[in-house]
Amino acid sequence: MNGGLCEAMRIALVYNPRMLPVRLAKVAALAHVLESRGHGVSHHDSQGFVAADEAVPPDLVCICGGDGTAQLVIANQSDPAALPPIAVYPTGTINLLARELDYSANPQEFALRIESGRSPLYSRLATINGRTFLCCVSVGADAYAVAALSEPLKARIGRLAYLVALGKVMLDWPRQAMQVTCDGAAFTVEALFILRGNLYAGPWTLDRKASLSNPALRVLALPRARRRDLARLVFNALLGRERAAPDWLVLDARHMTISSDRPVPIQIDGDPGGSTPLEIAMTTAEVRFF
Repeated sequence: MNGGLCEAMRIALVYNPRMLPVRLAKVAALAHVLESRGHGVSHHDSQGFVAADEAVPPDLVCICGGDGTAQLVIANQSDPAALPPIAVYPTGTINLLARELDYSANPQEFALRIESGRSPLYSRLATINGRTFLCCVSVGADAYAVAALSEPLKARIGRLAYLVALGKVMLDWPRQAMQVTCDGAAFTVEALFILRGNLYAGPWTLDRKASLSNPALRVLALPRARRRDLARLVFNALLGRERAAPDWLVLDARHMTISSDRPVPIQIDGDPGGSTPLEIAMTTAEVRFF
């Protein structure tokens, strides 16, 4: 090895080969660095990669993309817990997983990180209507903006497209009551945030107790989701404060059901994810982030 602290690895680079050329160039730069350091690199389409189908299993699965790509790759496995250790090289828009796990977008720094020999982080998987999610789910509130997001605009201006979509939704702000059962306790809310990680929508935090290593979901529930409630939520996240109103609920949960009289949109790991009704649960299956 050229300065590394571990033996050469078989590394599967998993990404969307149809993503923007500037992002593909980042993947190519990473592949060049890894190969120059003695690692064996193979390339795979994130839409169809199944680790169990590989004739020679990789030592490391390196997902190159954002949170949606990582979620897709892990959810597509018949047994996600059987995956080799996972690393996430950030080439997406928000990159919550990469931020949370301190993966650099610099190829040299990324290579040093995965060669460092640090112990993997074991993270339990959560599901929404039976499908794996990794970082966060929101129901109502900002999910309306995610549902209105223009993908072509997102490709051009990145995360600013979320602000454009939110501005449009603010003009005709929707509110819809939802009935929630959380580990047997029932309550009514207008907005929900289900957190698996400490970060949300970038470098901001809604709940410091949310963590990828937490065996439970962290739930932030807003009984009312008026414009000023969302503004208060954003303001407190920007300042790093905790719960902004005494009637907001913050709790651990392992199983939730959510229903409403009219469908309410949801966002899953930053992408549109359909609408209510929902069943959300923690599982006992774990993946390892290297």
